[in-house]
Amino acid sequence: MKKLIYIGVICICVLAVVSYIRDSSSDTASNYNSEVMLTLFSMKTSNDFIVALPETGTEVKLTKIIGLGTSEGKALGNYSVEQERGEVLLGFMHISPLNLSTSNGQWYFVAPFSVSNQGSGLLNYVGLFEQDFEGNRIRHLDSYFIGDRIQLNEIRIDGSLIGLSFNQHSDKQAYAEMPTEAVNLKLSVDDVSPLKIVKYEVN
Repeated sequence: MKKLIYIGVICICVLAVVSYIRDSSSDTASNYNSEVMLTLFSMKTSNDFIVALPETGTEVKLTKIIGLGTSEGKALGNYSVEQERGEVLLGFMHISPLNLSTSNGQWYFVAPFSVSNQGSGLLNYVGLFEQDFEGNRIRHLDSYFIGDRIQLNEIRIDGSLIGLSFNQHSDKQAYAEMPTEAVNLKLSVDDVSPLKIVKYEVN
């Protein structure tokens, strides 16, 4: 009889510990706020800033701020897809709002980001994002590839036009060297839903 009582007490203790751990985990999850969203947009929300990897659509949560207060400030996120591991770096110092005439009252902006994995490349893109004030979230709408291991100098906005100036490697340059070939690229946002970034063509 004493043995059964002892086993019963142990079971009750185990259930109490499991319940406590479950409640603690629930409280931690409910109290979570994205550091990136709070720092960059003053949005206190559990919704993370998510970047969709071009071509694969894999969602990468930006979870850490590095270089805050410097011209090289970045928001960092790590990802793992099957055997591939990598990171996404978004240059928040280059976040640039767009002047788009839309009916939904949302705020749109572009920002450069890079994707690296176990390879030697550093793929650079310009991302188009929508800020949803009511839902306290950022949506990644589109991306435009601008080069491998480039050095971005400036992003200029004129309405829905996006002017980029950056340095890329010339044909005679090794990728280990700093890129020196100056490039000016003009893009535009096609405001026919869904919004996307296209190369600006003068008719």
